[in-house]
Amino acid sequence: MICIALSILAVVFTTDKAWGAASYAVSAVSSTLNLGQNVTITVSWNGGTAGTTYAFKVTVTKPGGSGSAWTSLSSLANSTGGGAVAITYPQPFGSWTMVSGTINTDIEGTYGVSVDKTSPNPAQTAVATTSFAVTHLISITITTPGGGTNLYRGSGATITALLTDARGLPVSTGSATATTPKGTLPLSQGAQLGTYSGQYIIQLGDAIGPWNITVTGTLAGGNYGSSFIVVTISSAQLIVLGLATTNSYQAPTSDFNSGDSLYATFRIAYSSSGFLGQGTFNIQVRNPSGAPVANLTSIYDSNRGLYYTPSGFQITSSDPAGTWDLVFPANSLNDPYGNSGPSTPVTYRFQVHQPVNPVSTISPFYYAIIALAIGGGLGTTVFLKRFNETTRPFDDLFKLTGGELQPPMSLMLAGNAGAGTSTLGLQLLYRDLKAGKPCGLLSYDAFPSEVQKRMRGMGWDLTPYLEKGELRVLDIYSALAGVESGTIRDPTDFTEISIQVTNMLDKTKGPTTVLLDSVTPIFNSAQAKDCVNFLQVIAAKVKNSEGKFIFTSTKGSMPEDARLTIESLVDGVIDLSLVKKGKSLTRFLQVRKMPGREISSAETEFEIVPGSGILFLKQRIALGFPAKK
Repeated sequence: MICIALSILAVVFTTDKAWGAASYAVSAVSSTLNLGQNVTITVSWNGGTAGTTYAFKVTVTKPGGSGSAWTSLSSLANSTGGGAVAITYPQPFGSWTMVSGTINTDIEGTYGVSVDKTSPNPAQTAVATTSFAVTHLISITITTPGGGTNLYRGSGATITALLTDARGLPVSTGSATATTPKGTLPLSQGAQLGTYSGQYIIQLGDAIGPWNITVTGTLAGGNYGSSFIVVTISSAQLIVLGLATTNSYQAPTSDFNSGDSLYATFRIAYSSSGFLGQGTFNIQVRNPSGAPVANLTSIYDSNRGLYYTPSGFQITSSDPAGTWDLVFPANSLNDPYGNSGPSTPVTYRFQVHQPVNPVSTISPFYYAIIALAIGGGLGTTVFLKRFNETTRPFDDLFKLTGGELQPPMSLMLAGNAGAGTSTLGLQLLYRDLKAGKPCGLLSYDAFPSEVQKRMRGMGWDLTPYLEKGELRVLDIYSALAGVESGTIRDPTDFTEISIQVTNMLDKTKGPTTVLLDSVTPIFNSAQAKDCVNFLQVIAAKVKNSEGKFIFTSTKGSMPEDARLTIESLVDGVIDLSLVKKGKSLTRFLQVRKMPGREISSAETEFEIVPGSGILFLKQRIALGFPAKK
């Protein structure tokens, strides 16, 4: 009996020593989770007996004692007498024994976790405790737009939010909506896990001022949350595009004589996107002194997609000759929603010509010459008028420029409407095509098909060069005319046009001649400084590829300071003029600037002949008559 008692006492002492040296801990991860989610409960111990099985009873008590459940865990201690064992709550449900309530994380609040050691002996209650929290809240972070952002009517606002649960993990099984001035916008899941986004097009009639964007998100199990930012909605600016004048035959022109009537056409765009297609607007007509002399009322033509003035302005003999303006004063345009514009005055220049009394300009010397011609009989007069002039080929131009136009260079062709700047530019382009040089055309003044037809009328067929890719055409006029199927959607999107020019140069082999016909529309549609910078960029790109950049312009279409700046930047300048004498029109060409050349700056008369293009006129016999002015 004594031996048995001593043996039992030894065992007790051994077990007590192991138990007394052991320490226990329990953890719950995540410490905060959402309704319906699982938590991982881990029991760990140290300082026990190696190789001994340790068993525990883990009890989870719901907030306010509304329910409880327990489970058993066991594991062998490792070589150091420690170990760990884990289980998730509430799933798997079969692993837990319900005492009361439900086995679930379906109540918000703090859940208590208590651990009893059941083995080895002696058993001990509450050797470790912890807790975890359950909440319905999920976190919502609005990533776009940023708080305080200024957004404009007519533009698209992309609303993007990141949803994360209480554990900090992206929400992939939820939903989200955002508030807009017109209601609620559903947000769709994006490629990035937990990201939800949608786009709202700010309506032209949406209220100007603060817009509280509230994003509400949900997660399965009854979890939800919200967040908000405040942005500002501002009115859209109205922009005048393509302001131009036509005559009574609807032919585009910027030159008018006594008795002519002018009409205006233009489009109104929103600074954000889209065009205005309703309402009537007045355009001021200002004489050379800057004084308003009339208002032209415009209406919208839905077939052409532009505004026009059905009643024209007639030039009378009492109107002063010179540069006149059509003007939209700043903020003179308004739409039904209170959007206004333009932000700065928009001006279009046109020329008014009045007949000059020939008696006052002919000196007695020329009267003597005329008298001699009359005195010499009809034969002399006919000779002087009909047979003393002969045409010279187009290549005579290079006698005036001091030789061929050698790249790299930039050349400006300036003239009043009808003087022939487009014809000259196209003839230089065609000449280089025939010489085997790759070329590009930036068409601002007409559809490419119209340009091709016009050149065919001069005897220049572009078809083989287009088919071989030796001529590449960038159609910008379609965007200006409101045709939205072209490559370029906005004629003043200089960045996109510059990219297209770069692509054009990359696809050609060797130095390229690029013609921009003409710059007049861009100066009528954009800020002068932006237009000047655009021309500098294109010229630099072309010259950097050892090519020639040629552009045409209508006199009076650009502000004087911009014209002077451009003339100082380009390598060459050729002026063309159209002078009315009685019932006839005479064209002159003058080379004003050419890089490193000895040029002839005399005004030279020329004709535009169908099937041939530009031909220069020359006297067979030099009679000493003055150059035509």
